Amino acid sequence: MRQYSPYFKTLHDEVQPTGYLGSGTHYSIFRSIAWHGQSLEPLNQGVFHDFAVIWDEDHDTRIIPVIEHLYFQGLLAPALFVGESKGLFTLLTVDSLVNDLGQDAYDAYAASVAATAQPGGDDSWPTNIRCYSRPEGCLIDDTEARVALYLNNLRELWSLGINPIQPV
Repeated sequence: MRQYSPYFKTLHDEVQPTGYLGSGTHYSIFRSIAWHGQSLEPLNQGVFHDFAVIWDEDHDTRIIPVIEHLYFQGLLAPALFVGESKGLFTLLTVDSLVNDLGQDAYDAYAASVAATAQPGGDDSWPTNIRCYSRPEGCLIDDTEARVALYLNNLRELWSLGINPIQPV
């Protein structure tokens, strides 16, 4: 299985389009160790953070350094889905993030994510940050109902989000 980053374990990897959703939609599941909860609160011990990268037909791996930078800055923990489609970097967070942080802190979080995705140079990405339950018009170019079903299935199948580390 392909290893995209030394900081994330690849749990599942589709390397080409599967089925007929969007324009070549397929996905990979990554796992990291997080020291922040889904609302960015510091934790006393590490936890697993499983998230999906949604790819379109070009499987543009240039978004991996952006995801790594979000991880290094402690901004990745709220993410359930990350992806790029037609040059737009999208991050779908847990639904409770705005309520947990408050609007001002959420706006600051969103600005930090956007700044991370636009470091300058050739690989700057316009950024779209949304709650997981409202992904309309981004990430996957298909009907809202089909996109919602796809994302819901992935979230349940892989238990995306913050999960306790289970002893081996």
